[in-house]
Amino acid sequence: MNNIPKLKAAKTIMFLAAIYNIFWGIVISVWPQIILFGNPPTDFLLIILRCVGMLVGVYGIAYYFASKDPVAYWPLILVGFIGKVLGPIGSVYYIWLGKLAPSFFWVNVWNDMIWLLPFGWIIYQAIKKRL
Repeated sequence: MNNIPKLKAAKTIMFLAAIYNIFWGIVISVWPQIILFGNPPTDFLLIILRCVGMLVGVYGIAYYFASKDPVAYWPLILVGFIGKVLGPIGSVYYIWLGKLAPSFFWVNVWNDMIWLLPFGWIIYQAIKKRL
């Protein structure tokens, strides 16, 4: 069976994830207040958020390499997938504790949850050697 369309789709998904994460990482590093939804930031929180932005950008670089060969780099995609599972879990926990505003969950929707199905599909296809 011809797997070229699946491989092309996987490469495109990972390339889009790379661009998105690099862009979002830069935004958070430069303007971390964007995800605080009006809550007054402390200097320490701004430092931590800038560090998170740098990590998100680094994930983007990993996704770029994964976009070149999703079969070979599926472990990088798995690391991203795990982060995209744990991020929303952590947010729900801290929203439940009252430490985060419920509106913060939108950060997880746009940065984590939208990628779960595509990343999961690529990982499954790569492990089964269907790409």
